[in-house]
Amino acid sequence: MRLAFGRPVLPFRPGTSRGLTWGGILMVLSAASPASGQDPSMIDKGRFEILVEGSTRGQESFAIRRQGEEYMAVGRSSLEGDNLLVLSAEIGLRTDARFMPVRYEFRTLQRPTSTTIAVRSGNRIRVTTSNQEGERMTEVLADRGIVLIQTGVAHHYWFLIQRFGNAEAGRSGTVDALTPDDVKRSGIRLEAVEDVELAFPAGPILAARRHDIQIGDTRHIVWTERSTGRVLRAEIPERAWVAIRLFEPDGSADGPAGEPDMEDRQ
Repeated sequence: MRLAFGRPVLPFRPGTSRGLTWGGILMVLSAASPASGQDPSMIDKGRFEILVEGSTRGQESFAIRRQGEEYMAVGRSSLEGDNLLVLSAEIGLRTDARFMPVRYEFRTLQRPTSTTIAVRSGNRIRVTTSNQEGERMTEVLADRGIVLIQTGVAHHYWFLIQRFGNAEAGRSGTVDALTPDDVKRSGIRLEAVEDVELAFPAGPILAARRHDIQIGDTRHIVWTERSTGRVLRAEIPERAWVAIRLFEPDGSADGPAGEPDMEDRQ
């Protein structure tokens, strides 16, 4: 089957109340120097165009880095409009070698602001949410192998796919996950995996892998590059939400791309 479709790491500071240097995220996500592409610790960085009901609503910039036995990711969404899963926000996630969450932070950029922090300690995860109504804290069990995924954040699918072990075509599996915005635990099932090709306008044709995933009662579809595992596209069909990787005409993943061609060819 062939489908045609149309910045970096922020250090965590354990022991501090915020854990992220928010000024640093702006500097890192705006930088795109050639040297960053040579950083051996950098797993992936780039941008997604976010569409809702077929209309462009903004972009998500992100970077994922490995530091020792841990993985760290930072991202920033700059979105406008109604009925969005995530508004303009800054997001940080740190996991251990098995992709279990160590610390997560989510901070909205629009007023009234709100902040969500999740910290794992032993077999529990403490989630603290602060907004104009006050502060709320909830604890949940952190079973072995649990992953954290924020709905509406495209680069978080990389952690989920890694947790499934980059399943080959025809594979399936299940994991448990925590969505920190509503402190809800869900079962996640990888329903199917299929090898496909993705063609980008004026850009590369990539060998990709399509993952059909059920998170709770909601279907998610994620396409990753077969050779690198980087996320190329993600969809939540029932919410008409789509994230599309932006590519330069030369195939690099840091620049803008044209409108995606949604043709699906056998």
